Amino acid sequence: MAAGVAARVAVPLPPTLALSPSPPSTPPSPEPAREGVLGRILAWLWTERWLICVFLGALAVRLHWNLEVHPLGDYVYSDMNGYVQRAERLLRDFSKPHEYSAFFPFATHWMVAGLLWLTDGTLDPGVSILYAFIGASSVAMGYAVARRMSPFAAVPPAVGLIGILYYPHFSNGGYILSETPFCFFLTGAVLAVLRTADHGRRRDALMLGVFAGVGALFRPQILLSAAFVGLYWIVRRKALPKIRFTHLLLSAVPLGLCLLAASVHLHHNTGRYGLVSENGSFNLVMGRCHNSKIESLPDGKGHGKVHFRPPPLLQVVNAEARAKRERTEPGMRMNAAFGDTFSYEGYIGDKAQHHEYIRKCIEKTGWGQQVAYSWDNMSLLWFHNIPWPDSGPKAWRAPAQWWNDQVMYWLMVPSWLGLLWVLVPGHRAAKRGLLSVQILALLLQSAIFFGGTRHRMPYDLLLIALAVESYAVVAWGAWTLWKRRQSGSGKSAQAKVSS
Repeated sequence: MAAGVAARVAVPLPPTLALSPSPPSTPPSPEPAREGVLGRILAWLWTERWLICVFLGALAVRLHWNLEVHPLGDYVYSDMNGYVQRAERLLRDFSKPHEYSAFFPFATHWMVAGLLWLTDGTLDPGVSILYAFIGASSVAMGYAVARRMSPFAAVPPAVGLIGILYYPHFSNGGYILSETPFCFFLTGAVLAVLRTADHGRRRDALMLGVFAGVGALFRPQILLSAAFVGLYWIVRRKALPKIRFTHLLLSAVPLGLCLLAASVHLHHNTGRYGLVSENGSFNLVMGRCHNSKIESLPDGKGHGKVHFRPPPLLQVVNAEARAKRERTEPGMRMNAAFGDTFSYEGYIGDKAQHHEYIRKCIEKTGWGQQVAYSWDNMSLLWFHNIPWPDSGPKAWRAPAQWWNDQVMYWLMVPSWLGLLWVLVPGHRAAKRGLLSVQILALLLQSAIFFGGTRHRMPYDLLLIALAVESYAVVAWGAWTLWKRRQSGSGKSAQAKVSS
C-alpha cells in the first residue's frame, strides 16, 4: 500500500560514515542484465528493500498488538463507541439526516461503516487488521519522507526502525479513533509534496491534493498545513524550482472536490452550510475560556443532554485538584474565565452560543491572558498529560507515561531544532522545511484551540524525521571537525619533521 506512493530514491552508503551527506543515486540491481517484467519487479524489490522491510516490520508489530494484545473490538467505549454507533446508524438509515453525525468529522465513522458493510456487521477482527495496515503504511511513508528529505544514508532506516517500535503510534492504532488514518493522509501529503519538489510531476501534485482532501474529512486541521505549504512556497519558491504555481492549482482540484462533498454532507444532515464538521467553535471555547467541560441540556426540541471533557484539559484539572490537596504547586493552572463548565440548552454544536461565550471570555480576560492560554495550549502537546485513552486503564498508563517521557528526553528538543530549516537557504534545506511547516501549523492550531499528546501523535513520524536529522547533522559536523583537526595535526607534525 505504502510502496505504491513511496519515492524511488535510494541513498548509497559512503565509504566512511553513513552519516556523510551524499547525492542520491540508484543502487545496482542484483541482476542488471535481466529484462522484462520479472526483471523490473526484481529490480524494484531490490531498490525498495528497505521500504518493504519497514512496512512488513511495522505491520507485524501492529497486527500482533491489534489481534493479540489490544484488539480494537475490546475497547469500544467513549469516542470509540461514538464512531461505531454513527457507523451502524449510517448503515441502517443511510439517507436519513442526523444532526449529530455532522458534529465531528465524518470520515472515520464512514470508514468503519464501510468495513461493517463488507463484514456483514462484524467489527473485529476486521477493524483491527484495517488499522494495522493503515498504521504500517504510515510508517513506511515516514521512511520514504525521510529518504526524500535527508542527504544522510543512516537517517531513513533510523526513522523507519523507530517508527516500527514507536509505542505511541501503534498504541493509538489500537483504538477506533481518527488519529491513525489522519496520520496516514498527513504523511502521504508530505511525501507527495516532496516528490513534487524532486520531479515537478503533475501526478504527484494531484496525489498531494488527494491526500490533503481525504485527510481533511478525518481531521480538517490538515487545511492549515496545506495553507502553510502554500505560504512557504511563496517565500522559498526559488529554492523549490520544480514546484510551480500550476502544481498548487492542480492539487487544489481534488482538495476542493473533497471539501465540496463534505459541505454537501454537512448540509444534508443539519440544513446548515459549512465545510466538514461543526465542532470547531466548540473546541475554540476550550482554547479561549480554559474550561474543561461543555454540556448541552434538553431543550424540548429533540436535543438531549450531551457533554464533553477533552482528556488533556481534564488531566490538568485533576492534577490541579491533587496539588491543592497535597499543598504543592501544579505544573499548569487552567485559570478558567468563568468556571470549569459551560452549560446551555439545545444542540451541543450551537455556534451562536459558542461565539457569544468566547466573546465574553476574551472581554473578561484581556489579550494578555489569551496569550498565556495559547502558550499553555501549545505546551499540552508535550507536557501535563498522558495520551488518552491509555491514560485511563492502569494496564496501559505506565507504558504510555514512560514513552511520553522518552519523547521529551530524546525527540522534543532535536525536533524543535528541525524547525529552523525554514530559515536555512538552499534546496535541500527548503525540502526539510516542508516538514517543519507541518509542525509549525500544529503549534498554531494548538495555540488557538488546545493541544494534547494524543493530538501530536499523527505528526510524530515527521517529528522523528526532524529529530534524527538534527542528530545526524550534529554527528556529521562533529566528525568533519575532528577529521579537519586530525588533518591539521598531521600537517603540522609533517612540517616540524621537514624543518
